[in-house]
Amino acid sequence: MIQGYEFTSSQNELIGDLGKKMNFVGILTIVGGVLSLILGIASLFIPGFGSGAVGQGGASGQGGIALDFSSFLQGLFLLITGLWIRNAAQSFKRVVTTTGSDIENILGALGELRKLYNLQYWLAIALLVTFAVILIAGLIATVART
Repeated sequence: MIQGYEFTSSQNELIGDLGKKMNFVGILTIVGGVLSLILGIASLFIPGFGSGAVGQGGASGQGGIALDFSSFLQGLFLLITGLWIRNAAQSFKRVVTTTGSDIENILGALGELRKLYNLQYWLAIALLVTFAVILIAGLIATVART
């Protein structure tokens, strides 16, 4: 590893600006995640909470159980991704504010971003597999009826 490498001032400006914007997005993502977690948990424990029109659509009459669980999962996902975004932003900020460890800090930021995109990658794969299974099951059901 290159010891003591320092980016130029224009490179630091670019990296610092990226870090500031990522920090802002990370904070908003964390806030959204916490609010969604609270909504999901509250609707599980407070009778009638979260059982509005969106949760009434099921034939089971269960209220908003599916909505409650999806709010909880969404909140968890947002919280985790928000933390990873903030961690990456902090590493980018350290590139600008410290000396002698720019490469190490950039690699730390990339490691945090890799976690974020690994999660999104596997969620996308799971979604595509689920979609394919549903499509195949629908085709089989259609052929079986004819």
